[in-house]
Amino acid sequence: MSRLGSRDRPAVVRVRSEEIGRKILAACKERGWEVIVGIEPDKPEDISDFQRLLNPIEPVRALPTPGRNDPCHCGSGKKFKKCHGA
Repeated sequence: MSRLGSRDRPAVVRVRSEEIGRKILAACKERGWEVIVGIEPDKPEDISDFQRLLNPIEPVRALPTPGRNDPCHCGSGKKFKKCHGA
């Protein structure tokens, strides 16, 4: 699947005024993103693709699990297998 804002998958934005459309288009060109701007005054605005490009979602990373012989995370000084690993 292509990345949002690329030539294969441009961001699609619907705005009510030409002024807002120009601002969004200029911001996307500045960053090298491909975008399709539709000006439709009688429909509600939809700039969710543009917002997604500005604020990408970071994947949640899992915390590393301690090994059996690592010190326990509680600070007792014991090995994990003898403390919380049991």
